[in-house]
Amino acid sequence: MNIFDEALGVLKSKVQVRKLFHDMHAEDLQRIIGRIEAIYEEKLMAQMEVAEEQARKKEALDAVVKQIKALGLSLVDIKDLTEDKGNNGRKGKIRQRYLFRYEAVDGSSVDWEGATTGRIPADFAAYLERTGKDRKACIVSEIG
Repeated sequence: MNIFDEALGVLKSKVQVRKLFHDMHAEDLQRIIGRIEAIYEEKLMAQMEVAEEQARKKEALDAVVKQIKALGLSLVDIKDLTEDKGNNGRKGKIRQRYLFRYEAVDGSSVDWEGATTGRIPADFAAYLERTGKDRKACIVSEIG
């Protein structure tokens, strides 16, 4: 048991508090009571502020839900609008993807799916260097 638990145990019992303060003067006891009352008032004010904020939020939400219903919408409609469908959970901007076609060293045609920036397969890089073509010149189609 830590010191705070012990102190709370003493302060919760009237008999224990009486034992703790039996040698103290009434004026000192009054100062302690004043400090405890100040802390109590601070706690009450903080709780009231939280309750007022929650009531304000609930009122605003009720108004929004009422307006949504008046427009004939549902929360599912809003959820569909706010979902990010093309990013697959990634942060940042969505890269456009393409299907590239290039010729391997053995003469076979190779299809590769990727973007116009970033890393590419080594044989594709070798093809671009060998032919002097730009990566965009090898685009066959957009993927999405």
